[in-house]
Amino acid sequence: MPIDDLTTLGQKMREARKNKELTQQELSDLSHVSVKQIANIEKGKMNPSYLILRALAKVLHISLDTLINPDVSLEDEGVNQMKMLYSSCPPEMRDTLLHHTQETVKELTELCTCCAVYSIVNES
Repeated sequence: MPIDDLTTLGQKMREARKNKELTQQELSDLSHVSVKQIANIEKGKMNPSYLILRALAKVLHISLDTLINPDVSLEDEGVNQMKMLYSSCPPEMRDTLLHHTQETVKELTELCTCCAVYSIVNES
């Protein structure tokens, strides 16, 4: 990986860790990746292996694509986060997760439709 990409990877890793309110030690304990390796990745001084990235991404609930691809759009990142939520959910709970997600989307769509109608009526 080019040095600029390693720096970007390190920044994304640090940001994801801080968003989860984890210290490097806590991330190390959960991922079984050494604190030294985590620190070096965050500083852009280490080109981590696939296995290390996968272990860290799993704990941080982010996709590998989000970590290594600097051009991931916000929409793609949202899709990746949904995939991570689904895959990190125990298999016996996945149907429940899908059902509740579908119901939430339906309610939000109805709410947006109502807001649009209200906006049109008030403009008249």
